[in-house]
Amino acid sequence: MPVQIVKAALLCLALSGCVAGQSVMQETTRSLARNAVDAAAARYVPGVNVTPYTDCIINNATTAELLDLAKVAGAGAAQDVANRAWPVVRGIAGRPEAAECLVAAVSAGGMFAAGGL
Repeated sequence: MPVQIVKAALLCLALSGCVAGQSVMQETTRSLARNAVDAAAARYVPGVNVTPYTDCIINNATTAELLDLAKVAGAGAAQDVANRAWPVVRGIAGRPEAAECLVAAVSAGGMFAAGGL
């Protein structure tokens, strides 16, 4: 087998491992960020189903913001996580795309369904 084919095969295997690892890291980061947004939303928007709110925030966050939120998720008590996450969450929520998503979530009734509002 020519050396170039072997090198190409090894490179493909290495890259697929990197891509798989990167995918796992992205999902872990998003999951941790989601926990931080849930904590902030539950604290500052109490009594409502925060899942649609969290979805809007996560889907409109930059990679840097997701990383910041993921770091905050390990800040300790839920109140500490909420306090540290809230400025990032509020910044994301203020963007037009996120605001449209939030309005759509409220209009669809998804946010207030759990709170009976």
